[in-house]
Amino acid sequence: MNPVLAIAAVATAPSPQHVLTVVIDDLGYDDLGFRNNGQILTPNFNQLHAYGVDLARYYVQPSCSPTRAAILTGRKPLHTGINFWLPNIAAGLALNEVTLADVLNKRNFTSHAVGKWHLGFHKTAYTPTFRGFSSFYGYYEGSEDYFSHETSGGFDFHDEPRMFCGPGCTQRPWHLQGQYSTNLFAARAVDIVNEHSLDTNLFMYLAFQGVHFPRQAPQNYVEPYTTTISDPHRRTFAGMIAALDEGLGNVTAALKARGMFDSTLIIVTTDNGGPTTECSTTGQSNWPFRGSKCSLWEGGTRGTAFVYWAGLPPSVRGGTFYGLAHAADLLPTIVIAVGGRLWPNETRPLDGVSLWTSLISNNTSPRTSVYYGISQSHEGPAVRDADGFKLIASGSGGGKGAWSPQQLPNASSSCKVNDTYNQLSLIEGGAGKSLVGADSEGLLLYYLPSDASERSPLDPAKNADVVARLQELIESYDKTKVPQVTGDPACPTFTPLDSKEGKWIGPWCDGV
Repeated sequence: MNPVLAIAAVATAPSPQHVLTVVIDDLGYDDLGFRNNGQILTPNFNQLHAYGVDLARYYVQPSCSPTRAAILTGRKPLHTGINFWLPNIAAGLALNEVTLADVLNKRNFTSHAVGKWHLGFHKTAYTPTFRGFSSFYGYYEGSEDYFSHETSGGFDFHDEPRMFCGPGCTQRPWHLQGQYSTNLFAARAVDIVNEHSLDTNLFMYLAFQGVHFPRQAPQNYVEPYTTTISDPHRRTFAGMIAALDEGLGNVTAALKARGMFDSTLIIVTTDNGGPTTECSTTGQSNWPFRGSKCSLWEGGTRGTAFVYWAGLPPSVRGGTFYGLAHAADLLPTIVIAVGGRLWPNETRPLDGVSLWTSLISNNTSPRTSVYYGISQSHEGPAVRDADGFKLIASGSGGGKGAWSPQQLPNASSSCKVNDTYNQLSLIEGGAGKSLVGADSEGLLLYYLPSDASERSPLDPAKNADVVARLQELIESYDKTKVPQVTGDPACPTFTPLDSKEGKWIGPWCDGV
């Protein structure tokens, strides 16, 4: 499209009124039906994807908390200080951070959070209803049992029906033990849609627990894959995905029943790559990429994401956006999409850029680089540019660095790393090709357009100009980085709290 005409079209186009952001926990790149040729049936995700825009070069952080912070603040881990998933420590998303909910609330939105939080809870002020959300229904922590809703020795399910819902307001729904969290979160999302007053716009942050470890799904979701997926881990995992798809379908059906669907911007994203070989594996596949969650390899950081809105121009509907994108871009993109603008000093300085104009006109991405940061085990940092050159400033991207096999329907599919596939460059037809390691300075350089699976590192000495440019880019990012958040030394060590019903997970440092 002519750039002048594209700008004019954007200026006159209507805007979405509502926003639904769906975060799938630990989703692998090859795990939804439109990626794996229907090995796992996901008709609701497929339908939205088919009429949406796929983000082909979309990046997330190697683990969950850093990406969630990036989505909600528009800022990368080197500026939020959340470089790793948050264990049970007295720390969280800094209270001076402005969230997407805060921003949208100023634009006549009512914001709700459902599902997994994992951005701090040692003090009540760090919990969702104190961060811009008018309600919260879900988990503060991670790795809960899907049925008992317990983790770290306590019950971690919270029903908070209003903003600033702290002690005396928050409810712990013990009676829901035995019910599957994916179904519960989807049902609450449906209730929110049904009860929403159309006097305001709706923002829902629907962060499912699925498909994070533990590997659990009701048998009725697993049974359809008995004859098509032989690996029992992948089969149960398929059931977990199927439950998510059903839940998404229920939410979109509710939006349609309220007459809200056509005016809702829907964004689906993972929070990191699938944990294929480490960091709590469940059955994921990151084919065709290398590596697992917690690593800087593409398998740990290049995520599945797409955008849907009924008002997308026909010229981009069902298409693919090949420009660079990052989870931190979602905040400014959403604000521009709904017809707003960000005012000076309205947020902390953003790392994200709005992709909206580029997405709806299929133009060049305004993002020119991606800073991967560091892995869970401190490899890196790493960076890539818009041309596709990627530099890992360490001898490894982290973890085992293995490749997942491709997942196909009606075959003896396995989620386990195949040793033969792991050694041969089957994607690029280079069977028998040796895998070269880092240079003497611990640098790994790749050219992703022709080596997306990171099997054939380039010789840094023969690409000195590229290496120097990428090193300068890393240095420019590092100049403004802040320290990793650490536990408040004034707080006692985490321990589950007591109640007559049993031990529970909640703020343990209020008043300190």
